[in-house]
Amino acid sequence: MPILYEGYKKIFARHGVEVTNEIISREVLGDWEGPSRLGVKDTETFFADFEKEVLEKLNEAKLNPGVLEILKKIKERGGKIGIVTATKKRWAKVALRNDGLRDLVDVFLGKEDVEFLKPNPEGLFKALSFMGGKADESIMIGDNGKDVAAGKAAGMDTGMYFPKRYEDYYSRETQLRFGATMVFEDFSELEKLLG
Repeated sequence: MPILYEGYKKIFARHGVEVTNEIISREVLGDWEGPSRLGVKDTETFFADFEKEVLEKLNEAKLNPGVLEILKKIKERGGKIGIVTATKKRWAKVALRNDGLRDLVDVFLGKEDVEFLKPNPEGLFKALSFMGGKADESIMIGDNGKDVAAGKAAGMDTGMYFPKRYEDYYSRETQLRFGATMVFEDFSELEKLLG
């Protein structure tokens, strides 16, 4: 998140628009029309500049503690793992190269693969279809309200990763209002949802 947020702030400033973390969270993440609503006239150049700014830095992204371990447990128990992101696939693929995470993922969908982004559940239904999964036997894990809303709309249990450091980006009170099945700060807590 620090890479994305700092990248957005820098590129918005180049386009003469001042933004805060709260504005980025509310208006920009997962919404490709957000920059134009905030006054950016040339969004094509905006996103090209943004990609140049963050793509290399995403190589340095580290997995949150406990992610790899919980994903391995899911796979050991015969589960499947899908990633549905509102970003371009090539941006997320850079981060997936770390720590063998890419080898654990069964389905990977980006903004190019769906007509409607989260909170619309289209991407989740598509991922379930590819994996032969059922919504009522699945868990949508995300880190913001759009993820929770998409999971709920798809009929899934939802988990929201919200460590204390995320309060720099999202209001805890706002995020809790989305009503995730479980809000957690450490990925080891997901054992409860896995059953």
